Amino acid sequence: MTSNKGISDAVSRAANDVGDLAPENEQARDAADLIDSAALHYLENPGAILRQAIEASRDQDVDDVLGWVQD
Repeated sequence: MTSNKGISDAVSRAANDVGDLAPENEQARDAADLIDSAALHYLENPGAILRQAIEASRDQDVDDVLGWVQD
């Protein structure tokens, strides 16, 4: 069985790799980073929702962060 540390390392690595595919696309990098932050939060807080994950990991307004990846 994979530990939470192993899972968090894999999620972070995947998010970095995806972000590296589009170095000029800030929206893609922001989305990959958001997925990373949310997944790590969900590991520790399985019942959390995305807004809670953003609040726990960012100093920015939740709607601003969501706007980074929304069209």
